[in-house]
Amino acid sequence: MGAMSTAGNAADIWWVGLAWTAAATVLAALLVRLLWLVQDKAVARLRAWLVLLRRKQGHAAIVSTYVDHANSGVQWVVTALSWGLIVLVIDLWASFVLQQFSWTRSWGLRSFDWLMDVLGQFFSATLGAVPGLLTALLIFGLARLVSQAQCLLLERVERGEVRLGWLDKDTAGPTRRLAQVVVWLFALAMAYPYLPGSNSEAFKGLSVLAGLMLSLGASSVVGQAMSGLSLMYSRALRVGEYVKIGDTEGTVTQVGLFATRVQTGMGEEVILPNSVVFGQPVRNFSRLVEDGQFVLHTAVTIGYTTPWRQVHAMLLEAASRTPGVAAVPAPYVIQSALSDFYVEYRLCAQGNNNAPRRRAEALSALHANVQDVFNENGVQIMSPHYLADPPAPQVVPAGPWAPQRGEALQPPAQRGQPGASVGL
Repeated sequence: MGAMSTAGNAADIWWVGLAWTAAATVLAALLVRLLWLVQDKAVARLRAWLVLLRRKQGHAAIVSTYVDHANSGVQWVVTALSWGLIVLVIDLWASFVLQQFSWTRSWGLRSFDWLMDVLGQFFSATLGAVPGLLTALLIFGLARLVSQAQCLLLERVERGEVRLGWLDKDTAGPTRRLAQVVVWLFALAMAYPYLPGSNSEAFKGLSVLAGLMLSLGASSVVGQAMSGLSLMYSRALRVGEYVKIGDTEGTVTQVGLFATRVQTGMGEEVILPNSVVFGQPVRNFSRLVEDGQFVLHTAVTIGYTTPWRQVHAMLLEAASRTPGVAAVPAPYVIQSALSDFYVEYRLCAQGNNNAPRRRAEALSALHANVQDVFNENGVQIMSPHYLADPPAPQVVPAGPWAPQRGEALQPPAQRGQPGASVGL
């Protein structure tokens, strides 16, 4: 009877264990299903929030550039959390099921104790890291407030709404970016000791690796950045100015930290590294003139037999016919060289619109008008070269060469032919 009673009790315990196992299995399956549903709902909600944020911000660079990465990151984080909870549910289910049967109860107890020990260590470490995390968050929050305050001030300086004696609007932009970098680097240095694991060997090794990579690979980048800062704070270039850097001529559209962009009048945009710009002479055609204007000049070489006063008058006439040349200040002509066979005349004027295409068009129109005026007055734009001594000295005969108002610009009859067309 005792054996039969023991067998009956064992059978009852077996069936009770099976019943609890079935109930635990159903409950675990429901929990796993619920976790999957919560994961899908959370991902959908977060993506909808990102889309709404993108619409509110318009085409802000930080949103439009990284929205796809944010979607992927959100899905990865939520999926990792859900899988962690699923593994926890499965481990609890396995421990509970193993404890329902006598021959596996010891395994279930050890598994449950191990799980509780791991969870205890995790929550203990998390609670221990909370004060440090709160301190780091406080430091980053203060850094954000300081960064926003200086950004608001320097943006107003950049727009010309606020004037500071030691800072103008041209250097307010790079100063704002530099101040942001300094504030966040200072905040990171202050918050680093409070980050969890900052004293671990892994964290120290990662810091050494990052420093080594920066020291080996950032020399050229730092050089470019220093050149860019030198250009910005020396005010050698400003956006909108017409300049010539080496063989590149055009309007400056951007002076960045690493490169300078110049738009030519031929539909091109040239990107020059700041180290190249910093190491070459820069000719600025806009700095010393009024806003919206630029310096415009061209040169011709005419022989000595053509009166210089006549050449001056013809060049000024060509400038007055050109729509893109400003009347005030008045154009003028200088004789820049007395060469062996000709005189070099340079016409200097100012343009009306400081744009690369307008400057190219104005210079082209000026060259066309110079040719027209010289052709109308019978003077060839040619540079004679010496081959032999002429039969008579080729000099300008005496006469009233200063043209009066209303008089023609023709040379005197005794010359017989334009001096510039005579090859010596």
